[in-house]
Amino acid sequence: MILLLCPGPALAQQADEIAYMKTVLTRIQAVSFDRNKELCGVLGRTSTGRLGTSDIHVGSYDTCLIPAFPDKLDIIATFHTHSTYSPNYASEFPSIQDIDADIANGLDGYIATPGGRLWFHDINERRVIQICSTGCLPQDPGFAKETADPSKLSYSYAEMRKLFPHH
Repeated sequence: MILLLCPGPALAQQADEIAYMKTVLTRIQAVSFDRNKELCGVLGRTSTGRLGTSDIHVGSYDTCLIPAFPDKLDIIATFHTHSTYSPNYASEFPSIQDIDADIANGLDGYIATPGGRLWFHDINERRVIQICSTGCLPQDPGFAKETADPSKLSYSYAEMRKLFPHH
C-alpha cells in the first residue's frame, strides 16, 4: 500500500524498510523538535535479515554527522530529521547537502521534515521521492506551510540544483 504512494518505476526501498523507517523517525521526531537539532543514523540489516539502526546521533540545528557504521549491520541507508520549522530554510525538501552526503557515502537516504513528510533519496536514480506528505510523521508544533512547498512528489538531482542553486 505504501509503495502505491511513490511515483515512478520500482524503487530501491522495500515496504518493510519504509514501515521500519516510519517507526524510527516517528520516535525521534519529537526529540529533534524538543532539542531543536537534527538527529541521524544509519539503517541496515543484521546477519539474520532483520532491520536495525545504529545509535542515534544528535547534530546541530541544520546538520548531523552520520555516526560510525556499526559492524553488526549491513548498511543500506542513512536517515535524519530536519529539526524544527524555520521560514529561513526550505526544510520540507531534502537539501543538496543531504543528497551529496548520501552520494559520497554510497547509500540511499531517508529524510523526515518538520511538516511530517518522509522523503527517500535513491542514489542510483539520483532522485528524491516523497514517500508521504505533511502529517505522515509527527509535525513540529511551530510548522507553517512554506513558500517553498514541494509541488511534485519526485525531483531529480538536476531539478533540485535548479530549485536551490546557491546550496
